[in-house]
Amino acid sequence: MSGSQASSLWAGQAASPPNTSPAGGTGARPIARMAAPRLLLAALLLTGSFAGAGEAEQDWRAIVALDAGPQSQARAADQVRAASLAHLRRQEKALRMFAAEHPRDPRAFEAQIRLARALQIRSDFEDAEEPGAEAKRLLDELAKSATPAQRPELDFARIARLMRLARQPTAAQREELLAAARRFRADHPADRRVAALLVEVATLFDQQPKTKLALLTDAQTLARDDELKGRIADDLKRVNLVGKIVPLHFTSTVGRLVDVENFRGKPVLLIFFADFSPPSIVALATAQRAVGELPAGRVQMIGVSLDTKPQEVAAVMKEHAIKWPVAFDGRSWESPLARSLGINALPTVWLLDRGGRLRSLNALENLGAQLQQVLGEK
Repeated sequence: MSGSQASSLWAGQAASPPNTSPAGGTGARPIARMAAPRLLLAALLLTGSFAGAGEAEQDWRAIVALDAGPQSQARAADQVRAASLAHLRRQEKALRMFAAEHPRDPRAFEAQIRLARALQIRSDFEDAEEPGAEAKRLLDELAKSATPAQRPELDFARIARLMRLARQPTAAQREELLAAARRFRADHPADRRVAALLVEVATLFDQQPKTKLALLTDAQTLARDDELKGRIADDLKRVNLVGKIVPLHFTSTVGRLVDVENFRGKPVLLIFFADFSPPSIVALATAQRAVGELPAGRVQMIGVSLDTKPQEVAAVMKEHAIKWPVAFDGRSWESPLARSLGINALPTVWLLDRGGRLRSLNALENLGAQLQQVLGEK
């Protein structure tokens, strides 16, 4: 899946790793600071002093307060993971207590939907089956009593769960999600989330550009939010480049003029990365390992840094011993190069064939096999 592996659409109100897309585009939801008025409510959860049998309104405010995310400034992956897991458990506790103490409250249904979401996310984080199984049981139970007004939330929650399960989707999972999204649109045509849902499902079809294009075109007719419209425009820009020669020329970090046309005759792996995006740094290392397993000089690597400071890109290049050309202008997401190519998420890794044509919007998926395929072409 291109871009971020689980966007805010799927993260819902549970904690997620740091955002790696502009304005919350397709990356995971950013870890944010909690607003000052909510600190006391959050502290009640931390100390186990949740209102419980007290007023439902107070208890619900405590739940909403946790939407701001974990209070952590950590950057290291293990620290971010620990903070996110701790936050998920606080959310679970608050939601379980609300459902138990206020079963007749109009928000009890939403509390259980949120609980299922948090459980599935924790299942992913811990690579544990039981939280995910509990999430499924909870949604199945809700289906038995959901009213027509509640049905859209339940159906959406089920799709969200499937999306999280398909982080590395099989062909069958892709088709299942495609069918579910189309069914959701047919059953709930006026739901405000339909356009965003189609866009998210489209991220699964980078290797099937026709399907991706159809989903994005459909979403474009439904989108009302300006931010979503901008994302769709970017996504359409990328998918419309598939099979075409990618215009790419820049001055590298060492002052060298680089034009992708000069690399005709060999495949090019184009990697967009930034120091602020740990997943893109992991993708960078993965790509280097794959190319390193091939005879030297068979594949050309090119990087585009979306960092804002020279020392940031320099540190990444030093750490990963990058000797190949890297573009950097310090303008991050507003870089003319990134804008011209519709880049709105990290990690993004493209594969160009020997003729400079864009062959893959998601070269990380079965990277070795994709490289072998283009290398075997005349």
